[in-house]
Amino acid sequence: MTKTPILVSIPHGGWRVADEIKQIWALSQQDAFHDGDPITSKIYDFSDRVEFQMVMEYYRAVIDLNRQPDDSAPENPDGVIKSHTCWNVPVYKPDSLPDEALKLMLLNKYYFPYHKKMQELIKNPGLKLAVDCHSTAAQSPPIERDAGAVRPLICLGNLGDENGEIEPVFNRVTCNPELIRFMADEFRLVFQHEDLEVDPPAIVTMNVPFNGGNITRRYGGQEVPFVQIEMSRTLYLSKKYFDETSLVVKESRIKDLNEKVWQVLSRTVKNL
Repeated sequence: MTKTPILVSIPHGGWRVADEIKQIWALSQQDAFHDGDPITSKIYDFSDRVEFQMVMEYYRAVIDLNRQPDDSAPENPDGVIKSHTCWNVPVYKPDSLPDEALKLMLLNKYYFPYHKKMQELIKNPGLKLAVDCHSTAAQSPPIERDAGAVRPLICLGNLGDENGEIEPVFNRVTCNPELIRFMADEFRLVFQHEDLEVDPPAIVTMNVPFNGGNITRRYGGQEVPFVQIEMSRTLYLSKKYFDETSLVVKESRIKDLNEKVWQVLSRTVKNL
């Protein structure tokens, strides 16, 4: 089977705690689950269909690949090494925040290898599209300026404005505006008939509220078109699909979301 020339990055879908910090780790399974992008390793699993797929197995609270390596707690509680989750829950036991030596060890073992591989794969001459795949809380968490705001079902980021065009902050985009607008239209088609508990402000937005994190900024637009995808967790962590006690999502829902995203990605590549 010929695989589609796409690179899929899933940096926040992890489910493990690093051995080096288990003794000082304070998060419950539920808190670690809800801080990251839970189930995205399954929702965006196209390993049998795409050329390259990268998945981080460790929780976002262990190491955040979408931050700069020097952006760390305590200066930034939600940095690459965190002191608190996005819901303001302490990650470590009292007075146990990793010191500089432990931070460096975590970076060297879990952060830099992922980025080194990204640097290599993004240069593959046959690649046509790269996507950095995330999920977002249905409503903005406390650390955000718009805390409590309802998020769109899908937000696509290319460092541009709400139409995918270049804007002054970055003065560049990671894919051309026509491509991200095409993707936005395709996502609207596949998600236009969702039965939701809370109506979102939009089915799809571009660069609002997310225009792209560290991974998109670092690799986007250098070799191939690069788009950050954010999916609202209202699509799969609502009561009809999700058991909060077991943290299990219905497999049928995961498969449905997987197929819908794949429809968009495959159509996008064919349109390039």
